[in-house]
Amino acid sequence: MNTQFIATPPRPVKSGSIPRHLWLLLRRMGYTVWQILVPFNFRPEPIAAFPDPDPLIEVEQSHVDQCQWIFDQAEERRDHLEQKAQATFSLMVFLVPLLASLFVFLVSRGTNSKMLVLTLLLVCVSGVFLLLGFIAAIRAVGVKENETLFLDSVLNEEGKFRKYSNAFRAHGLLYCASMNTAMNDHLAQFVKGAHTMTAAAVLVLLVAAVPTSAVYMRSPSSPAQTSIIGPVTISSPEFSSLRGDVANLRSDIQKLSNSKVSEDEIKLLEEKIVTLDAKLAELQRAKSADSIRSATLPSTRRSPNH
Repeated sequence: MNTQFIATPPRPVKSGSIPRHLWLLLRRMGYTVWQILVPFNFRPEPIAAFPDPDPLIEVEQSHVDQCQWIFDQAEERRDHLEQKAQATFSLMVFLVPLLASLFVFLVSRGTNSKMLVLTLLLVCVSGVFLLLGFIAAIRAVGVKENETLFLDSVLNEEGKFRKYSNAFRAHGLLYCASMNTAMNDHLAQFVKGAHTMTAAAVLVLLVAAVPTSAVYMRSPSSPAQTSIIGPVTISSPEFSSLRGDVANLRSDIQKLSNSKVSEDEIKLLEEKIVTLDAKLAELQRAKSADSIRSATLPSTRRSPNH
């Protein structure tokens, strides 16, 4: 096959012209922002009237079919642009909560480090780009002006049916296709702006993720504070043994009180029980204080005695 009739992909620019292309890219981006913010008219400028058909050239059905195809192409392009605008909205639904969460996380740190200030600045820039993309997507969805054949294509000014003419129908289809193509170009401006601004927001957000990781790694972890409300019950083998001894002593006292024992011996045993109870209460208070102090430490690991 002869390759002279096969198109080749675009070639990379020369290395010496890269700065010029970067400058043109920045200018186009500025023009895109200008298109997003500037108001426009609701419909395109009307085109010139078509000339009367040449009586020597007969308009055949094939001409009408070609004009119909041109009209259909403009409609398909409009549907494609609207789908791209809706897809951009879906991406923004994911990016807005992510950006808000990152902003709240950085503000909650409350430090004045230069790294944190840089990260907040990048997040704000990303938010501005995302806002511009949202405005562009809204304006893209809001473009509703569309031309199509209606009553005038079959009725005249008096409301009577026109005599069918291939030339008249072809002219009507070409007029609608021309006006709709102009509106599609206008719609494509906003879709392009929405995509460009969303891509810029994602790029800046990725750049901001690097210092954000550094801020998170350097920030000290806040100690865990645990407050205990209400009585604390502490059990250990020593306490169980002491309680058993106290119970045995009380049982012995009960038995002695039923037998013939002197009152002095009974009072002596009771004094020993009181002393033992005091030691037991003091030991419980000491254990409770130790457990409360250990609960306020950063580590959340509990002692096996708890």
